[in-house]
Amino acid sequence: MDKLLHSGCYGVILCAVECENMTKPADDLSSPQQNELQALFDSFSAVFGTPSTLPPMREHDHRIRLIYGCKPPSIRPYVYGPLQKSEIEKCVKELLDSGFIRNSHSPFSSPVLLVKKKDSTWRMRMDYRQLNELTIKDKYPIPLIDDLLDELHGANYFSKLDLRSGYH
Repeated sequence: MDKLLHSGCYGVILCAVECENMTKPADDLSSPQQNELQALFDSFSAVFGTPSTLPPMREHDHRIRLIYGCKPPSIRPYVYGPLQKSEIEKCVKELLDSGFIRNSHSPFSSPVLLVKKKDSTWRMRMDYRQLNELTIKDKYPIPLIDDLLDELHGANYFSKLDLRSGYH
């Protein structure tokens, strides 16, 4: 369109037409495709499986820098009913058994929130608002999305992997 407009055209009319004979993408994969997909999942089981350990130590471990001399936030937990309390205990036990968390005697504490997921199960989240008020903020701006997209110029394939509990 840009070439046409610069070559002397006064305008361009676009019309979207729905074709009846176009095939819709199949909802279900055929049996050979399912077998091929399962073989792919099996070959990358370490990526698609449930994590069982923490990631390895890196060259640079990030830390939360606090304002000098501030008192650690120690907030009492929210009041929950028996159903939510048993769900929190179950989540904490799973995280302790998997090694993602460990017992602590830290003067810091943050309350736990339960958020209901679409499938009616619960997701445990930490309320770090008090701790966030005491942190020294980074002085580096977040990059603009346009700059990040420019860095991806020429890339053909992208994927998104949902790594469960990756933030631990």
